[in-house]
Amino acid sequence: MVQVVFSAEMKTLTSYKQNALALLSTIYGDRESANIVNYWIEARLGLTRMDQVLRAEEVFFFESFESELQALKDRKPIQYVVGYTYFHGLKIGLNSSTLIPRPETEELVSEVVKLIDDTQAKSVIDLGTGSGCIALAIKNIRPDIDVVGFDINPDAIDQARKNADTLELDVNFIVADLFDYSFESADIIVSNPPYIPVSECKDMEEHVMAYEPEGALFVPDNKPLLFYDAIFALGKKIFMNRRGWLAFEIHHLFGEEMKLLGVKHCAKEVKLIQDLQGKDRMLFARYGRTD
Repeated sequence: MVQVVFSAEMKTLTSYKQNALALLSTIYGDRESANIVNYWIEARLGLTRMDQVLRAEEVFFFESFESELQALKDRKPIQYVVGYTYFHGLKIGLNSSTLIPRPETEELVSEVVKLIDDTQAKSVIDLGTGSGCIALAIKNIRPDIDVVGFDINPDAIDQARKNADTLELDVNFIVADLFDYSFESADIIVSNPPYIPVSECKDMEEHVMAYEPEGALFVPDNKPLLFYDAIFALGKKIFMNRRGWLAFEIHHLFGEEMKLLGVKHCAKEVKLIQDLQGKDRMLFARYGRTD
């Protein structure tokens, strides 16, 4: 009887999964490790969760298994390992200059779409667009809306443009500095800017600090509303002679301070919206007439 010996890259699916879970469960725990491995297998081998059950004893060639398992062991987020995540039903490519979008940001998109419906808005600007997930999700839901995304990081904009091409969504992405650019008018300006004070770094998970772009996350402790202040000033200028809205994702501890910032910048109406966890997470500010 001839014994068949598989290489490190050619094993049964069960073997791959058992090896990965044995290593990762000591780091992430059983449940999270199972989710990570299932996501990874689906991304690399094209096997759905059901496929993974039905084809557990089949042999597969998984060339990048060892190197990617090491990356996962080093706490690199699975989304960066496979190069994409899902956001509002869209497959969004990621690179090292783009954040992994959070569920709270999906809530922001849903609220902005409601605002578009309520106000009959025709154009949206997304400031600090990163991977383009907000802009692309809005465009996907409302293809009739003109959407433009801006970010100071060329690598982020490059990824956003690739995502737009892959998804066949007509969103224009532009490299621009919020503090030094003449933005055109729009009906809604949406932004999820950096808002985590540097002092909170010590409380952040290790993988966030090691792999996600700091410039898209953190602000100085003495200027936690730095970007919001600048966007409010921009909105006040753009909406000087017309109706418009600013829509933000915010730090849940700065809701009241954000409302005061809206008053400072002469917003006609300020609405604080809670997320599904009951935390102050979004703020909408209206400018111009009500008719």
